[in-house]
Amino acid sequence: MTTEKHLALELVAVLANRFGPCSKVAKEVPGWIEYLTDVECPERPRTRPGAAWWGRVRGLLGDLRNGEGPPEENLVRINAARLGQHFGLTDVEARILEFFASYHSFDMFEHVVDQALQTRDVTLPFLIALFVGADHTEIRAALRPDARLSVSGLLQTDGSILSRHDMSWSVSNRLASALTTDFGDIEGLVALLFPPAPPPEAEWSDFQGLGDSAAIMRKLLQKALAEGMPGVNILLYGPPGTGKTEFCKVLVRELGARLRAIGEADERGQEPSRGERLAELRMAGRMLASRRDTVLMLDEMEDLFGNGIILPFSGLGQTSKVFANRLLETNPVPTLWTTNSIAPCDPAFLRRMTFSAEMRPPAGQIRKRIWQRLADRHVATEDVASITSLADFHDHAPALVADAMRVARACGGGIDTFRQVLGASAKLTNGGVAPPPRHHSEVLWVPALANTDTSLSLLEARLTATPELPRLSFCLDGPAGTGKSAWARHLARQLHLPVIEKRASDLLSMWVGGTEQAIARAFADARAEGALLIFDEADSLLADRRNAVRQWEVSQVNEMLTWMESHPLPFVCTTNLANHLDPATQRRFTFRIRFDWLRPDQLPLAWAAHFAAPVPAEVAALDRLAPGDFANVARRMRALGQDDTATILAELRRESAAKEGAARSIGFGR
Repeated sequence: MTTEKHLALELVAVLANRFGPCSKVAKEVPGWIEYLTDVECPERPRTRPGAAWWGRVRGLLGDLRNGEGPPEENLVRINAARLGQHFGLTDVEARILEFFASYHSFDMFEHVVDQALQTRDVTLPFLIALFVGADHTEIRAALRPDARLSVSGLLQTDGSILSRHDMSWSVSNRLASALTTDFGDIEGLVALLFPPAPPPEAEWSDFQGLGDSAAIMRKLLQKALAEGMPGVNILLYGPPGTGKTEFCKVLVRELGARLRAIGEADERGQEPSRGERLAELRMAGRMLASRRDTVLMLDEMEDLFGNGIILPFSGLGQTSKVFANRLLETNPVPTLWTTNSIAPCDPAFLRRMTFSAEMRPPAGQIRKRIWQRLADRHVATEDVASITSLADFHDHAPALVADAMRVARACGGGIDTFRQVLGASAKLTNGGVAPPPRHHSEVLWVPALANTDTSLSLLEARLTATPELPRLSFCLDGPAGTGKSAWARHLARQLHLPVIEKRASDLLSMWVGGTEQAIARAFADARAEGALLIFDEADSLLADRRNAVRQWEVSQVNEMLTWMESHPLPFVCTTNLANHLDPATQRRFTFRIRFDWLRPDQLPLAWAAHFAAPVPAEVAALDRLAPGDFANVARRMRALGQDDTATILAELRRESAAKEGAARSIGFGR
């Protein structure tokens, strides 16, 4: 006889022995027997049922229970007892767990239980007491919210106020599935309930951008595992694809421990509810509390601890911060939490994180190394070099890069396919707006074409010879195209720093406070990446407050000035309108360097740098030209397919005449 049928018939027999022929239960028993078997039950008398009919029914039940041979091995009972030993449950509590797991797993047993409760002759505690063979008061005590079955997370309830005749308690899908599985010992059950996370693909060195935070997390987890410290919670937050989950795997591997992901899916691979995830966390804590080699991980923390959370053992629409706070403060197994954004998370829960770290896209040499490793794994050999060369100009999350590499290879495409796929993914994750690439100049920095009031070569030599990077700030002002931004990027290369370049359009926001937040984020990103921060068009962010009309114009300047005062790394502001800057910026800049038009002696050098045609003598007579003007005319000549001296000179004169302040003839020219 199958376990399912045996359990259902046993329960029917127990009920039949407990109730008389005139009860509501007795009225339903014939229907239960015919539902469970192919046997036709003696018809119930239309008048008052007597003991003779009831005796035949009970006798038939006895024959059915014994007639189909011994029942199969009851895995649910065996596993519930084994789990009860691990959790320190009493025999009665283990049998209660068996009851709910059987109800969840066996349709026949569920049918009998539901029908019995609907008669209103029995309550749920009374029915469980009959199944277990215990007093119903002991059952009620075991089902209390503060009893072991509930506290351990083995049993769950939605907390709604239900009658004692309703099935308000349950076991999770994952636990019920595990209890019906044949495994050798408790270790097999643990592996089934909480499977180890897959091994990481990244290396510890890939997360150098975390700086000291990575070392702190490693030491904290090491201490927690060694001493069994309760309430250790580490939160990793940042945009999708920045490697939060991968870092968790790497971190735990560094400790020689085992990482177990909690609440990612139920046994059918479907999305678990909040209640199921939290119950699974509590169950894992109880099952694994005595171990010193296990760390738990929960992704998407905001689903559990966002504002207005719904917790198990509270009403469907209620929140229980006290319950959640206690859960975080007492969880016996170190837990790693991840979230894409801390904005939805309640501050009360964030405060109970033992440590937190922000994950950002990797920068500089770290990014290049990650791209190289990903390309070696996912890119055809002939395309590796060309694809990895793009790492200098894109700071997309590693997950997006890896996905684009896989798609490009699957499509049989090379670098063009990779660019297109990566661009589409980046645009999608950026809200449908393509993110700007890392700025890079088509024109190399040429020191001989700089006309400044400060010796740039001397300044570079002094800075590169300094063992520790000094806290410096630069204001580079002068006409457009004179090389301000180009020199700032050149300085970053000399100092071996990555570059974060922000234009006014990147920072100015239509929302109140949005610009200030963007400014703060820019400085924070530069600190996190150890980058040289460049603000182009700084006059838009540092305009003279005496001319302000609206309050936000003042507050954004104040925000800039505050961060400029405290930023620990070099940063650069460029502007074409230095006279529009607020006077308070004067003392915020270590160096104010003026970039001016090319001197007469530099004009031939600029010509030679951009054109193959011989340098004409007339070029020295040109005025108000910058290196950018020569580069622009060179592009124009290439587009037109011309390279004769006369045409080049004519175009340079046009550039000069277009400058503000240049003398212009009145009337129409020929």
